[in-house]
Amino acid sequence: MTFLNTWAIAFAGIAPLIVLLYLLKLKRRSLPVSTLMFWQRVLLENRRRAFFQKLRQLLSLLLHLLIFALILAALARPTFDRLVREGASTVLIVDTRARMQAVEGGESRFERARKLAAGYARQASAQRQMAVLSVNAASTVAAPFTDDEKPLVEALDTLSVTDAGGDLAAAVRLARDLLASRKGERRIVVFTDRAPAENLPEVEYVATGSSHDNVAIIRLAARPLLNSPQTSEVLLELRNFGASTARGNVEISHDGRLLDVKPFEIAPGGRKLDIFPSVPRTGSSARGWLTARIDTPDALAADNTAYAVLPSPPTRRVLLVSKGNWFLEKLLAADHGLKFELLSPESYTPALAKKFDVVILDNCTVGKFDGASETPSFLFLRQTPFSAGPEIIEQPLVTDLDASHPALRLVSLQNVTVVRAATLARPADGDGWKWQAPIRAFDHPLLIVGERRTPAGARRVAALAFDVAESDLPLRVAFPLLISNTLQWLAGDAAETTRAFTAGETIPLGAGETLWTVPQTKFIRDARPESAQLASGFFQPLASGFYLLQQPGSARWIAVNTFSEAESDLRSDSIPSGPAPSLRPIALAALGGWPLWRYLALAAFALFAFEWWLYHRRRTE
Repeated sequence: MTFLNTWAIAFAGIAPLIVLLYLLKLKRRSLPVSTLMFWQRVLLENRRRAFFQKLRQLLSLLLHLLIFALILAALARPTFDRLVREGASTVLIVDTRARMQAVEGGESRFERARKLAAGYARQASAQRQMAVLSVNAASTVAAPFTDDEKPLVEALDTLSVTDAGGDLAAAVRLARDLLASRKGERRIVVFTDRAPAENLPEVEYVATGSSHDNVAIIRLAARPLLNSPQTSEVLLELRNFGASTARGNVEISHDGRLLDVKPFEIAPGGRKLDIFPSVPRTGSSARGWLTARIDTPDALAADNTAYAVLPSPPTRRVLLVSKGNWFLEKLLAADHGLKFELLSPESYTPALAKKFDVVILDNCTVGKFDGASETPSFLFLRQTPFSAGPEIIEQPLVTDLDASHPALRLVSLQNVTVVRAATLARPADGDGWKWQAPIRAFDHPLLIVGERRTPAGARRVAALAFDVAESDLPLRVAFPLLISNTLQWLAGDAAETTRAFTAGETIPLGAGETLWTVPQTKFIRDARPESAQLASGFFQPLASGFYLLQQPGSARWIAVNTFSEAESDLRSDSIPSGPAPSLRPIALAALGGWPLWRYLALAAFALFAFEWWLYHRRRTE
């Protein structure tokens, strides 16, 4: 036998005091009575002749000594096992990946894993030290090796399930590294719902869940249309990880407002791809939050919601060279995606034009059009380099309109009245230029567009044959659409896209950049982060939602999702169900996982209750 707490033996000196208390003779108080007839015999038997008296209640004394011995033995924590010399080391690995959020019987797999691990942690002792590891995007040591169950249980209580995936095999390798320098028995116990595909010998698994069907959103992305950057298209992909057909609805919300609802039906093991082509671009005051939700209840709710951020509209620099055009000036000023400047024709220089994305020449020709130069894109109104002569077309009618051209998307010129228009001639293709006339009045082009693509980018030109002030076009809805589409097409194909991040991915932050570490899932317009919630340098989000990235002079939102088919697939159950593997007892009497000292303390309490019963039954008084 080996005593783990030898200091407790020093309390054995209290035992003689217990015997001494039984030998002490009680001192009686003197009281006057009416007669001594009934007290003479008692006085003779209890005559106080010495300080000590003969021991009478032997049974009571023996019970108290036995109770004291049991308490003393419990404090000493004895053990009988052969592993006392070298001990044992156990690493408990708790799975905190997204799939552990699956709920079964009102309890998540993670909560069940934590309870099972806590039961193991309570078996820690001086000869069985334990450590706790958590696994999600990275393997983390939650508690180092210790023989005290309290820090182990506290470490388990601090663990929380995440929305990230992870590599369980990497956690096992880390556990092996921790056990490499330890003596005695070494064990690794993993609490998870699925074992890794990699064969890991000498690893014991504790099953925390069974197989379930599940429907998940595995992809959500948004990008601006190349032929119409004013709008975005959204790609949504669903997957049915089940053995039966899944049916339900998917809701798309934009900045907290419902945008669209679509039903879906997915065959067993199949997937469904949906595209929403007409999602509005976010303005300067909007956040651009895009949220997709499916209403199909299943075990794992974390993959029923996905987040994306609509691309921010690029700001185009536009130079308007005009003698005065009230309609154009008001239109350009009202477009938040444009930053325009007004200039008179006399002040215009080619060097100045290079600072802008698009130059609008309103009823004026400044210099000669050079198709070989790398000057910005131009929009000519009324006076153009493509004039076919001085002839004027009186009240031309729009007979042909190529709606497939990006400049004419959603533009209707039906019944538009034009007073007069210049005669234009479409140039011949050559020198890399390709020319089109998407708007025609019989054989006369009313709009000529040209494009030349080079490795450095695309250069584009557009020429409108009439002055907008000499028509009722500014009074039509088609006017802002035509001008906006044309300017966006002239500015080029470059469109800003938003990067999608997965939970657990490390996000590098540049100089002066900070990231809001608390994800947002509900649209709160005036929400602001606290200084303690800002991260810099590197940040690893473990929860899905929207994060605010603050940059010098600006801020933008980023979206984080799980998007892992391995986490959403709850069908596989490679861990056989059944009782969890038990740790080999360190003590001889470790039945049920309890060490010997607990049984000794329980026996002391039972004897104390028995002695109390005997005393009140007047057997030991």
